[in-house]
Amino acid sequence: MRIIPSEISSSTKSQAERSVFEALKAIRDDHSVALHSVHLPRHHKKRVGEIDFVVIMPDILLFIEVKGGAVHHRDGKWYYGPPGREVGPKESPFAQASGGMHEFDREISALVGDLRGHGVPSGYLVITPDVDLGRTTEFEPQQYLGATAYDGGRGLAQGIDRATRFWSAANRWARTPVPAGLRKKMLEAIRPDFDLVPNLQSRLTHLDVVFERLTTEQLDRLDELECNPRLIWTGGAGTGKTFLAAEAARRKSARGNVLFTCSSTTLATHMRRILDHDAVTVLPFDRLDEVRNHTFDQLIVDEAQDLMDFESLGVLEALVSGGLASGRWIFMLDQNNQVLTPESYDFDAWEYLRSLGSVYGPMKRNCRNTVQIVKQVQFYTGADLGVASAGEGEPVRFADVRDGQDEAAVLDAYVNELIEDGVSPRDITLLSASGDWESSSARQSRRAAKIERFADVVGTTRTKHRLTWSSVSDFKGHESHVVCLIDLEPEHLDGRLDALYVAWTRARAQLWVACRPGTRRTLKDLGVTVLTREGRLV
Repeated sequence: MRIIPSEISSSTKSQAERSVFEALKAIRDDHSVALHSVHLPRHHKKRVGEIDFVVIMPDILLFIEVKGGAVHHRDGKWYYGPPGREVGPKESPFAQASGGMHEFDREISALVGDLRGHGVPSGYLVITPDVDLGRTTEFEPQQYLGATAYDGGRGLAQGIDRATRFWSAANRWARTPVPAGLRKKMLEAIRPDFDLVPNLQSRLTHLDVVFERLTTEQLDRLDELECNPRLIWTGGAGTGKTFLAAEAARRKSARGNVLFTCSSTTLATHMRRILDHDAVTVLPFDRLDEVRNHTFDQLIVDEAQDLMDFESLGVLEALVSGGLASGRWIFMLDQNNQVLTPESYDFDAWEYLRSLGSVYGPMKRNCRNTVQIVKQVQFYTGADLGVASAGEGEPVRFADVRDGQDEAAVLDAYVNELIEDGVSPRDITLLSASGDWESSSARQSRRAAKIERFADVVGTTRTKHRLTWSSVSDFKGHESHVVCLIDLEPEHLDGRLDALYVAWTRARAQLWVACRPGTRRTLKDLGVTVLTREGRLV
């Protein structure tokens, strides 16, 4: 049976749930889908959070409640845990399953139409993998699967079949089998709120976790984890590659140890904080010698275009069990790098890698940048960023400045404008084309004393509302609500389209570009070159 997510979360401590997860996965059934409530305990709606498993089957919508360890029933009250350390009295597992089922029915009916009107029957099954409960008036035998019948998971299919027959008879209005199209519609309605994942800015070790809905495209990529041991995901900046790489690492960590690597030291520092788990090792590529004599069950490489040469692949080869040919790995790749910096991209290495794995992409949904930013990047670089889904935003603003001092004054005026509009200084990043703090115009800003260096604060819990300054290379893989590109001279654009591409695509909502003398002309020439290359200008 297909199960979502395909890998159980490492945060799932219940061995009983883990057992049922594996038992469901082992059932030979190509028509049913089971969903495990991994990410919902902290979701504010908790629509499926009170239900351990939801199984969408041709004959029924089945809800499974799992209670591991000792379960006690005394004087009509329910207690959980070993004798002397019981927790309770609490609601019975049957009442929990029934309540969750009815709440779910109401929610899903609001999305796909009344389930009863569609003839979709529903029911629940309570499983206690470790104990057998004595018979009570609270349940019928077909609604329950105890340790003996469960038999370590071997009896689950039979238990589900028995429950299905029981509930089918109880739902006399049912029309089965439920059409495949309706089952698909139900699954698609559930998944956006079910398969929520924490975004890359959340502090996972604390309570302020912000969950994001995955796009259909991203959900499809995560589904590939189950059936493809070697994956290459391609997509332009903003299509969510790092976001997916982090979620893939979380899911794979439940099955073994994971190595997450990339070329950027600052990105690795940030990801180390996000992937705070014993089974996940996060290191930048230039520090992989620290694990030189170790091999990992799973390798995940983000921003892999920066490592697309045989020497780098050789280093990675030695770190994954089975090597690149037979091991389990995921490479996240921005194909625009082939156009922007072809001299650093070895096409033979790419052809070798793609021959070993399954290539999916390019991903077409840009989740980060506004329509205006996407159009500007495509116009000047020709890079394919996909279809912008972040919506409309402010036009990209260009400011002509004479020198560093003039640039600092114009920058201060723009920042003042943003703050007056309610933008926090911590949501504004100053990206320096030169990458040199000592000569940067930011040092001449009136706010210079309160500007934080990104390389110094990345991976820490930032509490101060201050502007951030960074070189373009250090900010690769990151993003900011507002990006101000400063210190931009014409020579920075000479053969350096990759820097322009990286800088502009870091902005989620607003992009401001300060242009030193001659920069505007160079930008215009770049646009003409792209139009000519694409045949739009003769």
